[in-house]
Amino acid sequence: MDLTLIISGGILIGCIIALSWFAGSDAPYVPTKMDKIREILKLARIRKGKKFYELGSGDGRVVFEAANLGADSIGIEQSWIRVLHSRSKRVKNAKFLHGNIFSKTYSDADIIYIYLLPKGVSRLEEKLKKELKKGSVIITQTYHFPNWKPFKKLDNFYLYRSLG
Repeated sequence: MDLTLIISGGILIGCIIALSWFAGSDAPYVPTKMDKIREILKLARIRKGKKFYELGSGDGRVVFEAANLGADSIGIEQSWIRVLHSRSKRVKNAKFLHGNIFSKTYSDADIIYIYLLPKGVSRLEEKLKKELKKGSVIITQTYHFPNWKPFKKLDNFYLYRSLG
């Protein structure tokens, strides 16, 4: 085989993998700093028997933490590469799904975690208002719901409660 073809193929595969890793217009890959995550999840009263979702789960670190605290944790992610990476960790109670966060239904959620750009947060605000059961907790990081009043704040995290 021609060396140029092999090199070109390798570059092409590398570009596809890189584009998949950084895919996402509403949630580009920006890892959550973990120093406050356990504290914010405890404020949200995460525990065994609770259903936790992270919308735009990236490398899975928040989903893993929620699972370690006992919740049935699900990460929804647009990038196949990040989903496969997260699934490879095999953490009990942690599950990762590939898909569009806006096309899923979250009516069974007890706690939802969102770290998206403002456009994505705004799109989810109305969707979650219609879908979530009363008392569900939504955690936003950095960018927050423009029309909901948080019941708690910790640094750049806001916690909201669904009115159902």
